[in-house]
Amino acid sequence: MFRMPVGWMLVTLLAAPTAQAVELTATERTWLHAAVPVLQFAREQRLPLDVIVQPQDTPGHTPMGMAFVDGRCKLVLSMRGNPEAQATLDRMPSGLQGLLVEAIAAHELGHCWRHVSRQWGTLPDSLQDISAYDRVSSENAQLLREMWRTRREEGFADLVGLAWILKHHPQRYDEVHAWHVKLRGQPVVDTGPHDTRVWVQLAADKHRFTAGSSIFEQVQALWLAGLTGGTVDRRARAQTAVPTPTPSGAVADSTGRAGFVPQVQSRQDQARGR
Repeated sequence: MFRMPVGWMLVTLLAAPTAQAVELTATERTWLHAAVPVLQFAREQRLPLDVIVQPQDTPGHTPMGMAFVDGRCKLVLSMRGNPEAQATLDRMPSGLQGLLVEAIAAHELGHCWRHVSRQWGTLPDSLQDISAYDRVSSENAQLLREMWRTRREEGFADLVGLAWILKHHPQRYDEVHAWHVKLRGQPVVDTGPHDTRVWVQLAADKHRFTAGSSIFEQVQALWLAGLTGGTVDRRARAQTAVPTPTPSGAVADSTGRAGFVPQVQSRQDQARGR
């Protein structure tokens, strides 16, 4: 996701979505050109999506992110004065750049869908967070809640990006999936809000994506499996995921990953006192 910036430029998407309202840089054009199929899909689905280009320098920002303002999704490009925008492209494997940007755009669209459907930050009705917030300070507990909420949403969005590739470029799925494995396995990601490895690992089996009328529905079962640790036995997993303090003051569960999401429990089981 993306923080609300100062001074946006709205890019007008015409019949074939191309940026005509503003003059774009070469890097911005590369990202937007690869994202066109996803933008077309968003329009077909009548999602309230605008494309925003930040005109000011935005060093250190995520090159492509999603904001939600006044009921509309904002796909925000923060690429001017931001070396990471081109560096991200340069790090992508040769011949895979366009598909990866397409997957990133679909990832961001997953965030948009969660907001529009009023599901952002929520768990499925059958689950409830039972994380041991009482084992840390109130300040750390709030940070943990936000981190775990973000991680769950990033996991959902990663799955949407992969489902998009499976649907539109099935012959390249394994390559795109391998890139996700490498990206989410970087030390800087480990145990943080973008540590979505549990979902990426589950998605190695492409047959786990279910049939559905949209890519958002196709990832639901796989997302739920990641929330419960990839196992059908939610109660057993929830009971074994016991958080313990870490040197940083955060909380890690029995897997050793801070804030691992299987700390959820079936509401029915909770009502039964299990």
